[in-house]
Amino acid sequence: MRVARCLFNSRTALYRVFISPYEKVEALSRCSALSPPATRVIPPVAASIPNLSRHASMIHRYKKRGTGRPDENKKRLIENDRIRDRKIMVVDEDNKLAGPYVTSKVLLSMDLEKETLRLVSPAPSDPGPDQPAYAVCKIINIQEERAKVRKLEQAKKLQAKTNKTKELELNWAIASNDLNHKMRQLRTFLTKGYKVEILMAKKKGSRIATADEAQALVQAVRDVVEETRGAKEWKASEGQPLKVMRLYLSGKAGQALAEDGSEASSEDGSEASAEGQSETSTEDQSEISAEASSETSPEASPDEKQAAPAS
Repeated sequence: MRVARCLFNSRTALYRVFISPYEKVEALSRCSALSPPATRVIPPVAASIPNLSRHASMIHRYKKRGTGRPDENKKRLIENDRIRDRKIMVVDEDNKLAGPYVTSKVLLSMDLEKETLRLVSPAPSDPGPDQPAYAVCKIINIQEERAKVRKLEQAKKLQAKTNKTKELELNWAIASNDLNHKMRQLRTFLTKGYKVEILMAKKKGSRIATADEAQALVQAVRDVVEETRGAKEWKASEGQPLKVMRLYLSGKAGQALAEDGSEASSEDGSEASAEGQSETSTEDQSEISAEASSETSPEASPDEKQAAPAS
């Protein structure tokens, strides 16, 4: 009598776990190998997809190195051996074309330590009847080119310097020592080519100046302008004495004073000190500016006249 085999024993369970999956894969791969290429099925293989965000920081990325001057890189000049045209036209000193010449022969005839052959315009792809069919080049003197660049840079610096505007505020009843100090500052600014705006007004709380004192103050400022070479009033004055009056002055950089030329070549340290002292104190500026903006009449009230000390 045969004994019935138990279907759920340990042997069957182990077979299903370890042996049966591999038999199925082997049978499937055998069938796909025998099938035509069009109907062949590749069994899916479970593969773990790596975490891209985890490994993204480990990927080396190359960065472009720039010189910090993109404009110069874009306008990089083509000179000497970098000119690939076999024949070129050469521009002479009178801006007239000559040629065509063989590029290598032109380079051999030049002193490359003092001169450079620079490409002005490349050869046109479709030249017209009056247009040269070759690239246009020019022989540049290196020393002259550097001198032009330095001169242009100096002109730019001078232009930026002369565009600066300084402001001096003067009280109509200013003391003589303060006036001398302000006039020295004015000379320095005009000598260095600055534009100077002079604001003359009554300081709040100060005594009332006389008409003669006001005229003398205006004349003192204009005397400094006359003594400074190249200085002038570039704009007509505004206002009138004993009220609010403005003078617009300008100097010419590099000019010496008519009386003392040593002040024109003052060092940057003296300029810095003059600029630092060019404005009045914060209290004086606010008082003069407030008086200039809120002044309604040139005459003071009777109470102020009685309270003002005698000059």
